[in-house]
Amino acid sequence: MLAEAALEKSSRKYKNILIVGWNNEAASLYDRILGSPALGFNVQGFIRPDGMQEDSFYKNVPVVGGLAEFEAKIDALNIDEVLIVLAPGEKHFLSKIIAVCKHAQVSYRVVTDAYDDAYKHVVHDVIRDVLSAKEFGFRRIFDFVFALILIVLLLPFFALVALAIRLESPGTIFYSQQRVGKNGKIFSVYKFRSMVQDAEKLSGPVWAQKEDPRITKVGRFMRKTRIDELPQLMNILKGDMSFIGPRPERPFFVESFKKQIPMYTKRLKVKPGVTGLAQVTVGYDETLEDVKEKIRCDIEYIEHADSIKMNLKILWKTIFVVLLGEGQ
Repeated sequence: MLAEAALEKSSRKYKNILIVGWNNEAASLYDRILGSPALGFNVQGFIRPDGMQEDSFYKNVPVVGGLAEFEAKIDALNIDEVLIVLAPGEKHFLSKIIAVCKHAQVSYRVVTDAYDDAYKHVVHDVIRDVLSAKEFGFRRIFDFVFALILIVLLLPFFALVALAIRLESPGTIFYSQQRVGKNGKIFSVYKFRSMVQDAEKLSGPVWAQKEDPRITKVGRFMRKTRIDELPQLMNILKGDMSFIGPRPERPFFVESFKKQIPMYTKRLKVKPGVTGLAQVTVGYDETLEDVKEKIRCDIEYIEHADSIKMNLKILWKTIFVVLLGEGQ
C-alpha cells in the first residue's frame, strides 16, 4: 500500500499541499501559489491550528480541520508537502505541528516572518529551492574554471601587489578572516591585507569606516578598486564562494543581525559571492540601515539568480566599480 502510494505521488505532475495556518500570511501565501501555476502546487486546504469553529473558505479552498484532524487529513488528501504559516499568536503550536509531520512522514517547510507586509518573497524564498541542482552544477564548473584561469593570468600582478603591501607596512601580505557561508558554514575568506597589522587587536570586530585610520595608503587604493578581494579566487576554487552572491559576513555580526533583521538567514541559503547586487548597489556597511538595504538586494538576487541578464548586469557594474575606483 505504501509502495503504491509513493509510486502514485512520484508519477504526478503536481504536489498536493496543505497550508497550516489561518491568517493573513496564509492567505497571501496561497495568492502567491495561485499566481505561480508553474510550481505545480495544488493546495488541498488550510488547517486552522486552534481548531475549526465553522465552515470556512478562502477563494473556494476550505479549512479542512484543526490540529486534531491534521494527521488524518494528510493521509486522506494524499498530501505531499505541508507549508506552515503561523501568526505570532499561533507559534506555540509549531512543535506539535512538526511532530505530526514527522510521524506522518510528510515533507514540511516553515514559512518564517516575511520581509515585508506584502509577503513579496515567500514563494521564491520558501516554496522553491533557491537554485536548482542543475544550475548549481553549471555554476560550480564555471566558477572553478574561470577562477583557475584568472589566478594563472594574474600571478605577476599578485606579486606586484604583494611587494607594494610589504614596502609600506610590516606584516603579512594576505589576511584571512572567518566568515559565514552557505547554510551557516564557517570558512576563512582571503584578502590582500589593506589595514595595519592586527588592526582589530584592541577594538574587536568593528565595521570599516570612511577615512578609517587603520587603512594603509596602498590598502585604500586596493579597496577603491576592489583589488584586495582578488585572493578570494582561492575561496572560489575551494568551493566556499561563487563569483556572484551575497557577501559573507563575520559570525559575530551574523548572530547580531539574525536578532535585528527579519529574513537575514535567507541569504545563507546560497554560496556567498566575491561580488553581488548588494555590493554594486549599496557599497560597504556603515550602519544597520545599510545592512537592511543589502538584505533587500540579496533577496532580490536570490530570486533571480538563474537570470543571465541579472548576472551580466552585476558583472558589468562590478567592472565599472573597479575601473572608476568607486569602492571604499
